[in-house]
Amino acid sequence: MDQRVSFITLVVTDLDVTRRFYVDGLGWEPELDVASEVLMFRVADKVVLSLWVESAFVAEVGHAPAR
Repeated sequence: MDQRVSFITLVVTDLDVTRRFYVDGLGWEPELDVASEVLMFRVADKVVLSLWVESAFVAEVGHAPAR
């Protein structure tokens, strides 16, 4: 089996601050940007970084992230 990571999901406390860091600070271009919910970036070939606010993560996944 060829092991690889293709999707990294993180829950953030403030998506606006996160957006400013990645978009304004690093100059990354979002693949998906849904205000107050999720921000996704293609960080490598076939690798996506997915950043969610907790309420949207719970709505999508069905439970809160482990702490």
